[in-house]
Amino acid sequence: MLCLACFLVGRLSVSHGVVTYTVNGLPTSFNRAWPTYGLPLAEDEALLVLLRKGNATNAIASLEAMLDTAAYDAMCRRPLLRGHELQGLDKVLAKVARYREQFPRVMDTSTNGLLSGQLQQYERLITEKGDVDHFLHEFSRQ
Repeated sequence: MLCLACFLVGRLSVSHGVVTYTVNGLPTSFNRAWPTYGLPLAEDEALLVLLRKGNATNAIASLEAMLDTAAYDAMCRRPLLRGHELQGLDKVLAKVARYREQFPRVMDTSTNGLLSGQLQQYERLITEKGDVDHFLHEFSRQ
């Protein structure tokens, strides 16, 4: 019965551009409009290049940005989870919150030299980083 339900949800999702497939026995979904979502292939390759060239400082900055993006996604996903699903995410978020307390990130809020089109996107990123910092700080206090 559960397999039939998963199949039907997957089939319905396909009609809306979302495809569900199985990886290691777990269902995984993505929107066909963004086929690389959740696959940090380019980011991983770029980080490996930085590390192989001995440029750990820039690799760390890139990893911090990736952590912010994942934490923001987790912050948005968290209200949709219940019970053991929520416990699994909260366990990882607690580790991230402890990491961020130990290694606080300096947030650059300067908008000097940005074009007007870049300004709005950069201001959104600054806001999201602030939201992530607040979320992780509050999460670590629980």
